Amino acid sequence: MVFLESLKEHLPASGIRAFRGLFEALYIAAEPLDFAARVLNNRADYPPIRLRRRSGTLRQMEMVSAEFMAYLKLLAHVQRSDRVLDVGCGCGLMALQLANYLDASGRYVGIDPARASINWCRRNISPKYPAFSFEHMDIVTPYSLSGRVAAEEYRFPFLAGSFDFVLLKSVFTHMRPQQVNGYLEEIRRVLAPRGSALITVFLMNDEQRRLAAAGLNEFAFKYGEPPWYYGFPGEPENRCAFDEGYILDLLAQKGLALESPIVYGTWSGRADGISCQDMVLIKRSDA
Repeated sequence: MVFLESLKEHLPASGIRAFRGLFEALYIAAEPLDFAARVLNNRADYPPIRLRRRSGTLRQMEMVSAEFMAYLKLLAHVQRSDRVLDVGCGCGLMALQLANYLDASGRYVGIDPARASINWCRRNISPKYPAFSFEHMDIVTPYSLSGRVAAEEYRFPFLAGSFDFVLLKSVFTHMRPQQVNGYLEEIRRVLAPRGSALITVFLMNDEQRRLAAAGLNEFAFKYGEPPWYYGFPGEPENRCAFDEGYILDLLAQKGLALESPIVYGTWSGRADGISCQDMVLIKRSDA
């Protein structure tokens, strides 16, 4: 892992794309073995390895999704009847958890720029759970260069006040400031008056910098300048961080506010960290 991180740091954008293409081919070649493993582990309903490659092995996917489901219940207080929007839903990591939690009056919508993942979710999740739907985000990202709309200009295809809860797990960690700006506007627009949103992010602050000086940060963000930093110059969106003060100021500008104190992650080396990334639970400031 350390070798791969070091290699990516020194690759240009074309090299990172080639690197990703090589791994894509390896994942496709591994699908027969992966299918057998899913069947043997009674997980045939889970997505194939090429779609869940950012989620890890079956066990890792189950552990991460179950862990985050606990945060939705205990930290975000998601109710069984909530209308949930999952921005960056991928291949259904959280949808598979929420399918066993939301009741008949609940609703789930997942959106993601990966068309293959959306198509898999439509074929394999929606038929079993009619209240679960998936929409493709036709935006430009380092992983979907053929998108029609720049991410910062994208508007969520939903009416104002449509959702009680919005989740963005590992989304802002791959975005530039102008894109975060646009997404926060959309979160504010689609949230119901008493709704909330849970966002994961890497936050730069005094405690994180103190821990970085002691060599305790798990990830380094050596490039960029305030308020945005990144770890890989060949592909900045691969892993991004923001100044904490910038995020708090931006929330205020967009009519949003913290619903509870920030829950810091373990990535910075905090002994009391929870999960990996920092978690920010927000609400409409007029709620």
